[in-house]
Amino acid sequence: MLDKKILDFIVCPKCKGELKLENEFLVCYNCQLKYPIKNDIPILLIEEAQNLNENTKKEV
Repeated sequence: MLDKKILDFIVCPKCKGELKLENEFLVCYNCQLKYPIKNDIPILLIEEAQNLNENTKKEV
């Protein structure tokens, strides 16, 4: 499981906003994007992000 202390240091790569841990994702409510966490590693690449209200990858 991702250490919640890391959330004090990482930000959304698109808007530099706060990320919230929700299930297997880090969520940015500013951008309406969610970044996957795979094998306890956050994948903070904009091209890997998904729209918050969709299950598909965001078109960049």
